[in-house]
Amino acid sequence: MIPVNKPTIVRKDLEYVLNCLITERLEEGELAREFEKSIAHFIGVKYSLATNSYTSALHLALLSLGLRSGDEIICSAYSSVPLLHACRYMNVKPVPVDINMDTYNMDPRDVEKKVSNKIKAIVVDHNFGIPADIDQFLALNIPLIEDCSYALGAEYRSTIQKETLKTGSFGVVSVFSFDTDTLITTGNGGMLLSNTRDLISKAKENKYNPFMEKSDQDIQYDYRMADISAALGLSQLKIFKKLVSRRAEIADYYKERLRRSKYRVYQENENSTNVYSKYVLSLEGSLEKTISFLRKNKIDSKRPVDNPLFLHLGDDSSKYPNASHCYNKLIEIPVYPSLRKRDIEQIANTLLKVL
Repeated sequence: MIPVNKPTIVRKDLEYVLNCLITERLEEGELAREFEKSIAHFIGVKYSLATNSYTSALHLALLSLGLRSGDEIICSAYSSVPLLHACRYMNVKPVPVDINMDTYNMDPRDVEKKVSNKIKAIVVDHNFGIPADIDQFLALNIPLIEDCSYALGAEYRSTIQKETLKTGSFGVVSVFSFDTDTLITTGNGGMLLSNTRDLISKAKENKYNPFMEKSDQDIQYDYRMADISAALGLSQLKIFKKLVSRRAEIADYYKERLRRSKYRVYQENENSTNVYSKYVLSLEGSLEKTISFLRKNKIDSKRPVDNPLFLHLGDDSSKYPNASHCYNKLIEIPVYPSLRKRDIEQIANTLLKVL
């Protein structure tokens, strides 16, 4: 079976992790600090803080922005459930909005309709490695939290800032994931980035640090990233360009093979660069039958968002027609760098045989 997702682990990754094991310093320390600096430098942001997961990073971001119980944030109806967990830690209410079909990201027009005095932030995700239209959200003058879980290294040309920058550098704070299905992995992990020192300082105050004196009344969260995880992340970051280049090659092959088929493939936007953390196709026929047919032919596939926010909340799907359409008609196929030529050919050939 060709898995739908698979981390790409190379020999250097093993060496980095082994060197960390040899030192016997596995807890959060120097390597975590180095990983923070490396990611911040790569994105072009001043300050960063490593965490043990994406959910942890988002929770710290909400705390750092001063959100309180009863506050609301705007987010995509097509978001994954971990976003909801971070909100529930603080009793913050997520306000879902529909997506547009060009990028599968939040529709700015729907966002404008949901703005109120209770809205304290907007979580802008860059689904599947496709940058959202950031300028539309910057114009609203509401604090932006960029969710870059699947968009490390993606770029967007801003007409407001008059330059092309990497995603994660536009919001007042951004959060990243380094899970096993993201562009680089630490096994599990996350990070906050910001150009505002105070925000990262507040996040550090809320993150448990055994070397920091705190009173018994202060609440801290043990969101530390172990050095052994950071070691893997540092190694992966060194081959990032190679990994993303390979993903783009595979994506180009799929586009060429499938562009005259019944599948709708993503069309590149001249204002942004997609990093293809996921490759999705829009179907005309049955999603379940397509997934089943692929599995019978030893190819794993799935919905790119298994349990979108609007469904998990039990919301009326008619309020989010595009998100609902994507849930029912989008399929994710393998695009990871270690796919062999014959694997990619098999995937394309099998898709063309689906009735």
